[in-house]
Parts: sequence; structure tokens; C-alpha cells
Amino acid sequence: MKRKLFLVLSCILSIALLLTGCKNGQQTSEQPSASSETLNASETSMQIRIESDTQSIVFQLNNSSAAQSFYEQLPLSVAVEDYAGSEKIFYPPEKLDVSNTPMAEGPAGTLAYYEPWGDVAIFYGACGGADGLYALGEALSGAEQIESLSGEIRIEKNDVSSAGVNASESASSLQSAQLSAENTRPQVEEAETEGTASGQMEQHPVESSQLQTTKPSSNSTPSGQNPENTTDSEEHTTMKMNVQVGNHTFTATLESNAAVDAFVEMMKRAPVTIQMRDYAGFEKVGPLGTRLPTSNSQTTTHAGDIVLYQGNQIVMFYGSNSWSYTRLGKIDDLTGWEEALGSGNVTVTFSLGA
Repeated sequence: MKRKLFLVLSCILSIALLLTGCKNGQQTSEQPSASSETLNASETSMQIRIESDTQSIVFQLNNSSAAQSFYEQLPLSVAVEDYAGSEKIFYPPEKLDVSNTPMAEGPAGTLAYYEPWGDVAIFYGACGGADGLYALGEALSGAEQIESLSGEIRIEKNDVSSAGVNASESASSLQSAQLSAENTRPQVEEAETEGTASGQMEQHPVESSQLQTTKPSSNSTPSGQNPENTTDSEEHTTMKMNVQVGNHTFTATLESNAAVDAFVEMMKRAPVTIQMRDYAGFEKVGPLGTRLPTSNSQTTTHAGDIVLYQGNQIVMFYGSNSWSYTRLGKIDDLTGWEEALGSGNVTVTFSLGA
């Protein structure tokens, strides 16, 4: 009897241990599930927000190489323009990697990249697809506002982790971000103007302090400054640049600003050669391959004007246009200018003049 009771108790104990082991195993197996949820969240975290003064549109990017390389360039402030009555386009600073990227086709709200031109398209009409048009993502909210986008727009990463916060917390976060940007802006301006050449425009307070050795007031001379040297410096503030288009070489008079200073430093190291394409029947445009400091202003250009667009593209005009540019220079003699540029793509080499 005792042996029988012992066997019964042993069976009960074995069953209890088995159940406990299953329960522990179940708890252990739940851990990968949590990790999977975290991984899925990270895969879908590439949300962006496109804003103007009156519009705000949120997009979900896909997991393609092109979307990733676009996401890594944010934040951006770019000019947007209408195209074909169905999309808004802008040009990111760098080309996107289209490997492992699906072709684009979809309804209004489709975000795509047109590789032949290097522009990002935001469709407010249906996206019918085209050769070289790759899908980046789609609008999650605000698709109806795309058609109203114009002028300068801001593109930023959208923090999906804050999607659940209330409106007051979102407003506080936005205010903090704006305050942070304001606090860091003077440092950016200082970095851009550091080491600039003499002859800068006097309306820039940071730069005007650097001009005291070359542009003193009429009734004072800085300590230790030789008046004769000052006169020599003023005589050399106008700089020339050679612009070679095919077999034709033109000279241009350079502006006096931080962008020109940076461009001059590039040409001092070596002539700068750019492949430029024709655009809209009035200009040639090409990527500089780097970013220069900007001082954009609404500008009406004319034939011979050379400007900086979006900080990283050189534009040369044989016609006229009105847009926000940073002026770089102007061709001195337009004889043969339009003929040299032609109607197709050109190779242009910029170098310092005598």
C-alpha cells in the first residue's frame, strides 16, 4: 500500500515538473516574438514629413535602397515645382541608389524617384509608371494637399515613436526643435564664413568684421594698417573666372559672397569640370558634387548669368528665369555664348582667370 501511494505521489510530482518546464519554455520562446516586433517597427520607421507654410504631408517610405539613401539626406529645404499637371518635383542634393528598388506605379500620393533626371516626384494625380521611375513610398496623410505645394518646402524625418503623444506634447516638441535650430544657426553661419576672402558684402555682420583691413572707413585706419596696402587690396577685389564650353572660352566677373569664396578655393586646387544638361530651353544645369554656402534671394536671371541652385548645382543661363538663387558671376562678353551652349548636354570647365 505504501509502495502504491509512493508511486502515485511520484507521478503527480513528475507531471507538475513537466508542466513547470513547459511554462518556462513558453516564456523563453516569447522573447524572439518581442524582438520580431521591434525589428518590424524599425523596418517601418522611415516616415518623412513634407511641409510648407500651409501644408503638412506624412509619407511612409518603403525599405528600398533608394528610399534609404533619400532618408539619410534629410532634413532638406528645397524648391518644389509643378510638372505635367500631375506631380510636384524637386532635386535632392545627391543621387539615390536604385538597386533593389521597385518601379513606381500607383494612385495620388505616390512618392517616386526619376533616375534619368535625378528628381523626386510627389504625385497628386495617378502615377502611371515610366522607365527609370522608382517607388520610394506613399502618403499616409495629407495627400490632398500635394497639389497646393509651391516654393520652398521642408522635408524632415518623422519620429514614429511619438505618434501616440497628445497634441500639446507634439506642439512642445516642435517648439523645442525650432528653438534648437535657432540656437545652432549662428554656429552654422560662422562655420560658413570662416576663412572667407576679403571683399565680402558689408551687410553681413559676421563678414564685415573681416573686412576692416580692406575696407576701412574714410576717416579712420585700423591699427598697423598701411594705407597704400589698403588701396592695393581694394583694386583686387574684382575676380575673373574662365568658363570653357567645348572649344569656346569665355570670361566671367565673379560676385562677392561666401559661395564664390568657396568656389574660388575649389578652382585654386584644380579646374572644376561639370557635365551640364539643358533644362526648359533657357539654362544649362549640372551637379557640383559638393555643397557651397548659400545666400539665396528671389532673382530674375538673364543670358550670361551664372548662379548656384540649392547649394550644389551650377546653372548657366542663355535665357531668363525667376527663382531663388545665389549669384556667382556673369559672362563679360556674350558673343557666341548661346551658340556655344547649344541645345543639348555640354561639358563646362571653370578655372580662375588672370
